[in-house]
Amino acid sequence: MFAALMLANSCSDDNNVPQADSSLAQVTFKVSADGALTRAISDGTTVNELVYRVFDKNGNPITAKPLVKESATDLRSGHTVALTLAKGQTYKVAFWAQKAGNTAYTVNDNMQVAVNYSGANNDESRDAFFNAVEITVNGDVAQTVELKRPFAQLNVGTTIADWNAAVASGATFDESKVTVKQAATTLNVLDGKVSGAADVNFTYAAKPGESLKVDADGDGTKEDYEYLSMSYILPNDATDGTQKTLASAEFTFKTASGTEIVVKNGLQNLPLQRNYRTNIVGNILSGTTTFSVVVDPAFSTPDHNTTYRMVHASTQAEMTAAASQPNTVVKLAAGNSYTLSTAPADGVIFSSDNVATTTISIPAAVTATNVAFENVTVASPNANYTGIQHATTVKYKGCVITGQPFSYAADASYEDCKFEQTASDCYNIWTYGSSNITFTRCTFNCAGKSVLIYNEGSITGQTATFQDCTFNASASVAGKAAIEIDSSLPAGVGTPFKVVINNCTAAGFANGSVSGNSLWNEKKGTKATVIVDGVTVKNPS
Repeated sequence: MFAALMLANSCSDDNNVPQADSSLAQVTFKVSADGALTRAISDGTTVNELVYRVFDKNGNPITAKPLVKESATDLRSGHTVALTLAKGQTYKVAFWAQKAGNTAYTVNDNMQVAVNYSGANNDESRDAFFNAVEITVNGDVAQTVELKRPFAQLNVGTTIADWNAAVASGATFDESKVTVKQAATTLNVLDGKVSGAADVNFTYAAKPGESLKVDADGDGTKEDYEYLSMSYILPNDATDGTQKTLASAEFTFKTASGTEIVVKNGLQNLPLQRNYRTNIVGNILSGTTTFSVVVDPAFSTPDHNTTYRMVHASTQAEMTAAASQPNTVVKLAAGNSYTLSTAPADGVIFSSDNVATTTISIPAAVTATNVAFENVTVASPNANYTGIQHATTVKYKGCVITGQPFSYAADASYEDCKFEQTASDCYNIWTYGSSNITFTRCTFNCAGKSVLIYNEGSITGQTATFQDCTFNASASVAGKAAIEIDSSLPAGVGTPFKVVINNCTAAGFANGSVSGNSLWNEKKGTKATVIVDGVTVKNPS
């Protein structure tokens, strides 16, 4: 399988540029396919156009070297790029390879690629590659650099037995579509970073016509699955663009007669990573869906395999047993209450089909490493210091949060959650020990006290972000705004707390004792930075 393009250390005499100026040198790249090409999905053979541009060492485009877009149909034998550059200078050269005429990507003069997620699913013409190289020119030189995919490939395959059973019952699913929440929309080819966010909505298209091969059981042999869906997604990693992120997805499969199957449960925390394949495989079409999620290093090494398995649980004992196994989606039966009293294994996801009737109680402090909750009610007592401690990452998606939880995870996130608090002397949540905590499209219902940002000094700083959130108070508490901040105890100025509030509203709250407004209030201390809708309204002192 063609996993990358290669800029090889080679040049052709036919492409040498005569140099009348000794201050200039020729830099030659030869773009070639790495190994034999096949005609399978992800073999890279749809890529036949190369886009590149030269920048100075600081990343500024060289005006005299405009962006070049040229045919590159000779990737099997090698495509030569020859540049004449000044000696003694350091340059950066950015490369992007794609299928000619592809409207999914728009490359601007700064080598930023805008991704358009409208269109059909299972489109191999969306395959593309990129990289940038820095080179100091002291004379004629040839540079080697490998181009890799900026995308994660998201695949779905069902077992052959499951497929045959569906066909035997008269249901041949020949089309698929997919929705993925908040994928990145722009790639900076020069530094590899991504930005922007939009939902992916690839429409129905014929499923891939080949087998999906995945080593789901980890025995070293790849098993064949009936290929149902394939998509290229730009992972929304806010660091350098290369790290693994978690995304929410929903797949729909359709027969010629219009029968549809929707698969979304347990898919709220799918791992996606640049230049890796995420494969969802199992009994996808049967009445009781069971699947594994395998992050496949087919495009990249070293190995980075993670298998997520779904286990159904309807009793406390079944939940506890399932949660003791790493990377398990624990599908909880609706209408029951469960207790999280022991540490779940790393990577466990608790999920249900009915948030209103499925409750997980956290009666006391419990430890965890990486854990997620989706579509469940998470109940905490109205007490202090109760929460999931010593955690690296805790994520909540579509949950109802009751009581007064304390957040301890280094990174915590709440997406599309509803907070409920009826006691006037308690908050919806203390952000407490989290270094980074985000609330996206959340609703906070309380009796006058919603969020407290506070720590005694055990953390060096905290960034709390509220995006598109609504705060509702059934009654006001004197001097208490929706978001209360106490920055008095951590040492230092300007480092303890950064509060970012975007497109949020507060109703029914009192005006803050210091801020004079009902949305936020630094009630004690002066070390917080507060930014509301892009404007810094409070600086530390």
